[in-house]
Amino acid sequence: MKIVFFGDSLTDAGRLRGATDAGRVAEEYSIHPRAYGSGFVFLTASQLFYEKPQYYQILNRGISGDRLPQLYARIQLDVWRENPDVLNILVGTNDVDVESNTNPTELERWGRLYRMMLRETQVKCPNTKIIICEPFYVKESKRERVKDYAKEAKKIAEEFNFPFVALQDKIDKAIEIYGFENVLHDGIHPNIVGSKIMSEEWLCVFKKEIIKE
Repeated sequence: MKIVFFGDSLTDAGRLRGATDAGRVAEEYSIHPRAYGSGFVFLTASQLFYEKPQYYQILNRGISGDRLPQLYARIQLDVWRENPDVLNILVGTNDVDVESNTNPTELERWGRLYRMMLRETQVKCPNTKIIICEPFYVKESKRERVKDYAKEAKKIAEEFNFPFVALQDKIDKAIEIYGFENVLHDGIHPNIVGSKIMSEEWLCVFKKEIIKE
């Protein structure tokens, strides 16, 4: 089973680039631990490989800083060309006008572009099962705005009847218990605890909705 994780820095997590991208998977890189980054994709891959090491092929196609328009621009090479059995999408945080982003994606356009990307993917990869993850944010300055994108992502998942991985509430509860610095190191990027929460939530949805365990 081939699984592609598609998104921004939350997916990227410092992964090994180059030989593992856009259909150029070299054997020595495709099995290298660094190809999965150091975040939730790595933890998810480690669990799935532990359970069935010869069954799964997992590709990390996250690029730090990407917004939805960037994902749409590269989906042909990074997703359609791979024709995965499962596609996971996590995007939205960078589309809000955060401090480093002077070109935000307005919510209405974001939703329209997201739906268009999904419809085209269904045509190009009709057998691919798609999972949508909830974008999340903790810093108060942008928290409510990201929540609007999260609500739209959930609405889109419901419209397409796709599994949805809710993350914001789980992250918030973990911060209440363990403290901010032990879950997210900068308000958005998870450390090991945050990555573990993301991985566990994703695996729960994957096993229930995709492989029907």
